[in-house]
Amino acid sequence: MTIDQFFKNISIVEAETTPEALIYNEKMLNAITRATGQSFYVIDFHKRNFAYVSSNPLFLCGRTSEEVKGKGYYFYEEVLPEEDLKMLLEINQKGFDFFFDLPIDSRNSFIISYDFRLIQPDLQQLMINQKVTPILLTESGDMWLALCIVNLSPYEEPGNVFIRTDNNLHHFRYSFVTKRWYDDEIITLSERERQILLLSAEGYTNDKIANKIFIDISTVKFHKRKLFEKIKVKNITEAIIFANNHWLL
Repeated sequence: MTIDQFFKNISIVEAETTPEALIYNEKMLNAITRATGQSFYVIDFHKRNFAYVSSNPLFLCGRTSEEVKGKGYYFYEEVLPEEDLKMLLEINQKGFDFFFDLPIDSRNSFIISYDFRLIQPDLQQLMINQKVTPILLTESGDMWLALCIVNLSPYEEPGNVFIRTDNNLHHFRYSFVTKRWYDDEIITLSERERQILLLSAEGYTNDKIANKIFIDISTVKFHKRKLFEKIKVKNITEAIIFANNHWLL
């Protein structure tokens, strides 16, 4: 793999970028890191590197944020299984094809989400979810700076690729078999499902949830079971992760 493969869709000239924007955004990102502890990093598609890496350890695989920032895209070669790296290249290519088909004034609302594995220092593999969305575009509509948010994934297999734009009812799922995007209705939760998930996230057990919202414990278990079937997870921990990753809470 060559790093250039990640950038072959992007063509940015120096005149389209301003160093002041990077300085401003770095101060803002430092503040977000301090306040939230969220795992995220910023890709600079003009310089072909990581412009910022937060100090949250989830993405770092035992390195420091400065080490990962210095490695840039070469970090992927160190910590991704080979098949996941190939998958990431395909997602990158197909994702940018979709991105450049959008009108320029709609590209800022672009979000792509996918799961891949990170090899940890003990050689165990950790499945993460990554979402990428523009911070800044050039005047010609190229992606200049992109924010990458990293969270745990509820899934056991990599992939699970989808794109959202400014349509709140539909997103587009990618098939590695057909190499195409498919319009797909976004999963929604009922008010009861959301209520039970929020209380579960707060640490309430089934009996305490039942008392809190004045229903029978068997009804709580029923709603959880139907929810697990709906979002294709096995337990409440995975359900909470899924809900957070899909803007459902």
